[in-house]
Amino acid sequence: TVFKKYNRPNLFKITASDICERFKLAPLPDLDLNICQGMDWKMTYQYLSMCGIVWLAEILADWIKHSFITKFNFIQSKVYPEYALLLAGDVTGFGHEGVNLDHSHAVVKRIGFAQIPLVCVMLRLLTEAARYAQSQENTLQWWILAGSSFWACLFVFKLLLGSFLQRLCQA
Repeated sequence: TVFKKYNRPNLFKITASDICERFKLAPLPDLDLNICQGMDWKMTYQYLSMCGIVWLAEILADWIKHSFITKFNFIQSKVYPEYALLLAGDVTGFGHEGVNLDHSHAVVKRIGFAQIPLVCVMLRLLTEAARYAQSQENTLQWWILAGSSFWACLFVFKLLLGSFLQRLCQA
C-alpha cells in the first residue's frame, strides 16, 4: 500500500493510525511484567529487551513507510508539524469554541482512537496486580492511596499539558 497515490488528508489518516498503534503498544511492557512475576530477573530482562526491539522495529517500519509515501507523492515533510498543530488545537479546544465537550474528545474522534478496550486491559492488569500484592501482605488502603495519587498525577499532567499546548497554539 506504500506505492499508492496519497494526498495530505490520506497521509494524516495513516499518521493517525500509527499514533493509535503506539498507544496500543504502550501498555505491552506493563502487561508483560505482570506475566513475568514468577520469572527470574535475567529472563524478565530478556523479555523486556525483546519488547523494546519490537517497539523500535515498529518505529523503523513506520519511518520507512512515511519516507516512501512522502517521497513518491511529492509531499513535503513540513506537513507533519501542521498535523501536530491540528492535534494541539484539538487538545486545547482552539477552533471548537461552540462545542460543549471535553477537548480531548476532539482528538480521539480525529485520530480514531478507541480507548475503552485499552482501559479494560489495564483494569484487568491492575486487578491481577492487586491480587498478587494482597498475597504479598500489602494492604488494600496502600493500593487505593497509590492508585488515587497516580490518577491525581495524571490529571495534573493533563492540565499542564493543556495549558502548554494552548500557549503554543496562541503564539
